[in-house]
Amino acid sequence: MNTSEIAKWIQDRMPAGLLSGPPELAMYDDEAVVLLPVAPEPHIAEADPESRRAAELRQIAAHREETRVLRMRLARDLQKQLGVPVAWGMRIGASQALFTTRSAPVMTRLGRAERDVLDTLVAAGVADTRSSALAYAVRAFAAEHADWLAEVRAAIAQVDQVRARLKLSRRAGAPSVPDAEE
Repeated sequence: MNTSEIAKWIQDRMPAGLLSGPPELAMYDDEAVVLLPVAPEPHIAEADPESRRAAELRQIAAHREETRVLRMRLARDLQKQLGVPVAWGMRIGASQALFTTRSAPVMTRLGRAERDVLDTLVAAGVADTRSSALAYAVRAFAAEHADWLAEVRAAIAQVDQVRARLKLSRRAGAPSVPDAEE
């Protein structure tokens, strides 16, 4: 199944009226992430931005609980088909929450200056551990440079498309090289 077929399969199994559009699916080597776009409750649109965000997050939390059993069942079915764990999230308006995402250890070698930054974030109470401080720093970078990251991702996608068009075939022996003029 391709991603649009999977999105349709999920959409067909969600409760009527829950989704405001097709689910978004991101495939990774070790995980599939399904983001469910949910229509905001009517009263949310009239609220001020701060109240709206809080109301969106409350609505996400409520729908998360309401759909938990269904999502777990769908995730088991999808995991069999895709061969990777399935993570879920929801988006309402400008608010988004991912739940059940994988946490993978990342091996890094940080110098003293970088460790000092992480330790300062821990000491300031921004994070509980160096690991969560590093995650905070990565999220801060992503927020600050979102446009640049989107541009880089688009360029990488174009390179992947060009690579996909390259037809490689096995050859016997070395390729022939035209004679160079002396």
